[in-house]
Amino acid sequence: MQKAPMTAPSNPADGSDDPLLWLEQIEGEQAVAWVEAQNSRTDALRDDDRYRADFDAVLAILNADDRIPFVGKSGDHLYNFWKDAAHPRGLWRRTTLDSYRTDKPDWDVLLDIDTLNAAEGIAWAFAGAARSPDKSRALVSLSFNGTDAIEVREFDFASKSFIAGGFVLPQAKTQVDWLDRDTILFGSAFSADDTTAAGYARWVRKWRRGTPLADAEIVFAVEHDDVAAWFGVNHRPGHESVSYSRALDFTRAQMFIEPAHGAFAGQRIRLELPEEVAISHEAGALLVSPKQDWQIGGQIIASGALAAIGLDRFLAGARDFEIVFAPTPTRALQSWLETRHGLVLQILDNVRGRVVLATRTAGGWQETAIPGLPDNATIGADNFGGEDDPDLGTDVLLTITGFDQPTSTALWNGAGAPQKLKQAPASFDATGIEIKQCHATAPDGTSIPYFLIGKDLAAKGPRPTILYGYGGFEISLTPSYMAVAGKLWLERGHLYALANIRGGGEFGPAWHLASRKATKHVAHDDFAAVARDLAASGVTTARQLACHGGSNGGLLVGNMLTRYPELFGAVWCSVPLLDMARYTKLLAGQSWIAEYGDPEIPDEWDYIRKYSPYHLATRDKTYPPILITTNRTDDRVHPGHARKMAARLQELGHQVWFNETVSGGHSGAVDNTDQARTQALGYAFFRRTIGAA
Repeated sequence: MQKAPMTAPSNPADGSDDPLLWLEQIEGEQAVAWVEAQNSRTDALRDDDRYRADFDAVLAILNADDRIPFVGKSGDHLYNFWKDAAHPRGLWRRTTLDSYRTDKPDWDVLLDIDTLNAAEGIAWAFAGAARSPDKSRALVSLSFNGTDAIEVREFDFASKSFIAGGFVLPQAKTQVDWLDRDTILFGSAFSADDTTAAGYARWVRKWRRGTPLADAEIVFAVEHDDVAAWFGVNHRPGHESVSYSRALDFTRAQMFIEPAHGAFAGQRIRLELPEEVAISHEAGALLVSPKQDWQIGGQIIASGALAAIGLDRFLAGARDFEIVFAPTPTRALQSWLETRHGLVLQILDNVRGRVVLATRTAGGWQETAIPGLPDNATIGADNFGGEDDPDLGTDVLLTITGFDQPTSTALWNGAGAPQKLKQAPASFDATGIEIKQCHATAPDGTSIPYFLIGKDLAAKGPRPTILYGYGGFEISLTPSYMAVAGKLWLERGHLYALANIRGGGEFGPAWHLASRKATKHVAHDDFAAVARDLAASGVTTARQLACHGGSNGGLLVGNMLTRYPELFGAVWCSVPLLDMARYTKLLAGQSWIAEYGDPEIPDEWDYIRKYSPYHLATRDKTYPPILITTNRTDDRVHPGHARKMAARLQELGHQVWFNETVSGGHSGAVDNTDQARTQALGYAFFRRTIGAA
């Protein structure tokens, strides 16, 4: 077997001086043999009764019959996808709202994925469905073992079957939706010609029923070096439109709209907006939230604000936006919904969830709190149907969760308090659990908040503690029910911490911009500051502190291993980016240049190499033990990152466990059994490394 280099590779984007390049061959014979040997070695962590009990406990939580069957409403039906012990790949099913309100809804099973797999001999996973405007058919997406690439088939609700001779798109990274009953729009990365460098669709095509797929008309195109061509179809009566987006990178896009009504009907118009912006235009208004301060029409719309203007007026040249929401240093807009009652705003106030209704008055936009919601929780809001309502929908589905609060759902119809719809069961004994928001000080003096969760937080004496973080892509980490961690960790008296480091979106776009490209290391420094604070406050010690992160969070904890090893007793690194010289060459990596920089540009490689764990690894430091987990069918973050890092660390004499599953994709959530095995493995690793009982 080839061996890792004794010194770090230089900057070989082509891999020319990387002797571990063979581990990037996902199904390569030598690489698979190496993986199997590593998996066999790691299985030793599973060889005790405690692991088996933990596995059983996690699987019971994931398969529990009294879980909330989360739904989305379309027309007269509520749709749900459900997995349990008898249906490991799941059932796509539907019911009515009246039936759903009961303890035992009457579910109409539309598609049994396990039965489909048995019939076709393929390990499909359900990846969603787009219902036709008349609700008689759907475009069903099927993923092989959880990959981002999907196969699309047309499905008939009346016969509960795929339609022979209907729309079928072969497996690819695809976006698809209905234009009308006999026409679809799609973007698929089928071949080199129609694929961007990032691996996504370069063209949007229009395909009419009864014509060959090869004859589908190209209606929108972007350049090869762009990230993707995206589109959206608005079917709302009286407001029908098609929008297109030229994604220049992960944060910047040029946006176009084709209204079906009004003075600009049938025209494709580029929206004169900043390239870094979030928008919506469900009905008569254009809503805009810029990611950086935007000077327009004699006013400045602040980064993270929400502004509104009539869509037709904007297309005609008006620029007199009204400010709906203005951010503050601790109050940030996460998302919004358009409803007939007004705009439902989802806000983080010092990382605490708030949902308010914004309405337009003679004196400007005013916020009103939706009554009956908890103060310290994460609250999500989604439209509950209403896509056929020209005046926007009436009902809003609220999802409410907290670290020690089992998730619940409620319906709000615009007046009074929300009506509870479903309540999840408790998965662990939360007696004595406390939640405390603490703050660490970053090297540059910035206050970094984090949550500390556990029993009797005032108790003296350090305890085993897990620190979790992400710090990228403006993704906010907020309180959510700790079903698995609560059962396997908190119940036993241990502690858990969640760090709200820069790079996320907890305090708006500026919090993200503070850790991007040349300043990406700031998120890692913030996380290290939280680790230091946990030890300095007596909560834990370096030997008893473990960290965990996945994907971009895998890069984060990879930096804890290589840059801050003295702060931790163990590291669990999941589906990670680690080789930052090669990341743009692997799968979807090209699309993340806006976040990390381009290693093929020398000036940018100069800062990227300073947070590339694969290149920072050395024999000269003492590293804590690390568990690296990945997935062979992950077609977003290449498993080669995890493989090569494990091999390199082993050659350098460090303590490494490695595990690669063969299904599940980037999320690893296709099969509950595999998910339970991975979770129980992670906690078995912590138990054996940081002294947790």
